Amino acid sequence: MSVDSRVVVVRVKDGPCPEGAFCVSIGRVVPRRGVEVPDGDYLVVMSPAVADAVDVAALAGRFRCVICVGPSAAARVGKCVVPREYTSYGIAELLKSLAPGRVVVLRSSSGNEVLRSLVPNVVEVAVYDLVIDEERVREVAGILSRAEAVVLTSAKVAEAVAKYVDLSGKTVVAIGRVTSQKLAQLGVLHLVADEATIKSAVEAALRAIG
Repeated sequence: MSVDSRVVVVRVKDGPCPEGAFCVSIGRVVPRRGVEVPDGDYLVVMSPAVADAVDVAALAGRFRCVICVGPSAAARVGKCVVPREYTSYGIAELLKSLAPGRVVVLRSSSGNEVLRSLVPNVVEVAVYDLVIDEERVREVAGILSRAEAVVLTSAKVAEAVAKYVDLSGKTVVAIGRVTSQKLAQLGVLHLVADEATIKSAVEAALRAIG
């Protein structure tokens, strides 16, 4: 697809790109080695990248239940429960409906504090780092400047893009509530995808620009 696509998706690392969009990556995932995961009742996997850093299947037997934040994480992990809303808020709602227990969350080192603020007895373990390539962001700034709509897939991505690209006058779509909160802090007008997936965010962008 042409780099002059009307809808550009910005994310940290490469992955499948929905039809109707052009996807760019601006960083990389760096797994942390030798991470120790404590025992608990519920094991929460916050992204597909977790599976690159730890053997979730080997850990699963130590927990009552494994929860994956969304379909992409579930596809990597295998057997797990997925909340109705594919965000930290959705996981919090799911955990509140289950029996109380210790929650061990596997995520990136740049994760938010939503789960800790909404659910008791949460232990978060950073199993990988998200590294933004500032030079890469500058390289894709031209592509973003020509786009009618920009989809931002995390708060970290939103912050990096806003630093180099003037998003005013563009249709900006946040993948979920945490990304939306970051954009609000940055003063960027935006929409929020109906579902916290890249596909849903692209569909929202296409509807908005007509």
